[in-house]
Amino acid sequence: MNLKTNLKISLTLIITIAIISIGLKVKPILNNFDNFNPEKVYKINYRFFFKSGDKSISLKTYIPKNNIRQRISRENIKNDTTLSFVRKEEIGENIRAIWKTNAKNTYHSVDYEFVFEGKDRNYSIPKVFNIASGKYRKYLKPTQNIQSDHEMINELAAQLKQNTQTDKEVIKNIFDYVYAIPSAPIITLTDAVTTIKQNRASCNGKSRLFVALSRNLGYPARIKGGIIVENTEKRTSHAWAEVLINETWVSFDALNNHFGYLPANYLELYQGDKSLITHTSGIQFDYTYKMDQIHHISFLKMNTEEIHNLPGFSLWHLIDKNVIPLATLHLLLLLPIGGFLVAFLRNVVGLQTFGVFLPVLIAFSLLHTGFISGIAIFTGLIMFIGLISYPFDKLGLLYTPKLVISLTIMVSVILLATHFGIKHNIAWLTKLTFFPIIILTISAERFSRSTLEDGYIKAIDKLFQTLITTAISYLILSWSWLPSVLVLFPEITFLIIALSTLLGRYIGIRWVELFRFKPLLKAEK
Repeated sequence: MNLKTNLKISLTLIITIAIISIGLKVKPILNNFDNFNPEKVYKINYRFFFKSGDKSISLKTYIPKNNIRQRISRENIKNDTTLSFVRKEEIGENIRAIWKTNAKNTYHSVDYEFVFEGKDRNYSIPKVFNIASGKYRKYLKPTQNIQSDHEMINELAAQLKQNTQTDKEVIKNIFDYVYAIPSAPIITLTDAVTTIKQNRASCNGKSRLFVALSRNLGYPARIKGGIIVENTEKRTSHAWAEVLINETWVSFDALNNHFGYLPANYLELYQGDKSLITHTSGIQFDYTYKMDQIHHISFLKMNTEEIHNLPGFSLWHLIDKNVIPLATLHLLLLLPIGGFLVAFLRNVVGLQTFGVFLPVLIAFSLLHTGFISGIAIFTGLIMFIGLISYPFDKLGLLYTPKLVISLTIMVSVILLATHFGIKHNIAWLTKLTFFPIIILTISAERFSRSTLEDGYIKAIDKLFQTLITTAISYLILSWSWLPSVLVLFPEITFLIIALSTLLGRYIGIRWVELFRFKPLLKAEK
């Protein structure tokens, strides 16, 4: 048999094995498909330790419930037999867990465990809000700690409303003012007025002030409480604000600068200006929240053991055993996909790029910076460094020393710009560090070389085509489910090898040339 025959047999064998292996896993995966698609999954454990005194005692805390952005499962409560437990639904949306005991001078412990699955929510805020119906009137009234009718609140609210044209501008002014107040881990209760007076507050004080100012200006608002879930053990809870906008409660966290946005790791526990934990006074009491992140496939209901038992081969064990960092594994799996995409765009479509994997690596960086700001930053840096290195090309410097100069200039520009961005609170400048230095340096060097060999017009044209390729790569690689699919179906990489082999034998006309030679093709007809 000749080489071509051997190649065909090998490719056929690879494709057959890959398709069979994929087919074995498709049915159990489809049967366990989950359209909730959580971004974060944690196992959370409330741990309470206390000693009863000479009287009956009670311990109360708020526990979570399901909603549009969080799902609670596998609840398990462990406590000693002297404690009675009851779950009580309060008026509104809160659920309270209550433990009681009549045993005196006795040590007690409680473990309330559950699995939290969360996803972020980004709210669309209109410029003008509809007037809220009467059933939300209570969210406009002052309270003991949210003094929305206080003289200081009246004065400040009037100032923040000046020169505004829309409701959104008013809320943004309130948010910016509260966010600018220095934060401090103040453990004592801080009401809205005290927050103004001392110009320093924790999440509770900032949330109360935000709500007070909103209510003063006629926007129904309330406190929301919970925990920022992290892979750690801690004792701190968190509070943020919600404003009713067109019958939807929109989240605002003026401590962590989340405007109309709630991150995936925010566990919602209660609404209203309340304390997460209350207990009988005068007892010895301690507590902690233990949180462990669970690796998961976002579109599957299967647990780790069930994923391991899938037929065929997967890379889940590398994630489950922490053999390789998740981000690194995703990058390795996505590189062949991105490389094949760029090869298709070069060989079939006819786009010219600076290298094959360079557009893919740039696309990965854009996943961190955001597409629009990332493209603008990248293009600006490349053009700047390319122009700066032009004199060194004229001097006839050798390649390696010239690369060192470009690298040094690149690092200096990024560090200075990042420092300036942090100092003056310019968010987009702080994103420069997400671009790997070596990618920027190689891109700048290739742009500079292209200007010398082909002139500025062709160099800019090639840069433009590289950015088009990068944009297409970003569009594909930004699919959140794609890395998980590659983890479950690593056989896809074998299909990429087969497809790349077929692509390597493509000798047809490129799509770009169809447009270039369109007049000639018409003339022949």
